[in-house]
Amino acid sequence: MSEHKKDFDLEVVLEALKSCKQDDDTISLKSYLTAYHELCRFFKLIGRIFAFVAHDLQDKIEILEHHMSLNPEPYSSVQTMIQYEVENNITKVKVRGQRPSGSRTLLRLHRALEFIIKFMKRLAESDEDEKTSHIASEVYRETLANYHPWLVQKMAVFVMYTLPSHKDLIEMMCKHEYKEVLRLLSEVTEEAEPIYDVVQEIFKENDLLQLP
Repeated sequence: MSEHKKDFDLEVVLEALKSCKQDDDTISLKSYLTAYHELCRFFKLIGRIFAFVAHDLQDKIEILEHHMSLNPEPYSSVQTMIQYEVENNITKVKVRGQRPSGSRTLLRLHRALEFIIKFMKRLAESDEDEKTSHIASEVYRETLANYHPWLVQKMAVFVMYTLPSHKDLIEMMCKHEYKEVLRLLSEVTEEAEPIYDVVQEIFKENDLLQLP
């Protein structure tokens, strides 16, 4: 972990999240992905097993950016992307050699965002000596574990027990001072929660929460 010390910048995430909601109340896909580029660092730093999660999330970001580059207008926001794919019956496209749909891809990022929000919220509220391994494993079981096979779940929980204390983890991961990180964690979760809720509702309304 030392080679990545202080690599994670919460301010980058915060500013990107603040710009997600556009004037027409849609969620900017570009800003969402800007936040996620930085959040991938977060996954790389909280444990070896999550480096694989980070790699998978990076692939998902690149798929969405590819869709955006080919078809900028419908892929400018979460709402227009899902509307476009639903209307064209391409939300479930899984053709060999063809990129997955934007809806399916975003759903994977959306699920990971739930873990991030809950983990950061618990970090911001916990004591500096509290074990992050306990926090991470609890939040993981509540969120991402629901979508991972049994073996990955066991490996993830095992690796999380190697995480340092609350304060040590923050000081190793983040480029800001400890007290500043606590403030930023609270602000990031405050910005992220309504975005998560909006995206969750969009997927629910279109019956896409269980896309394969």
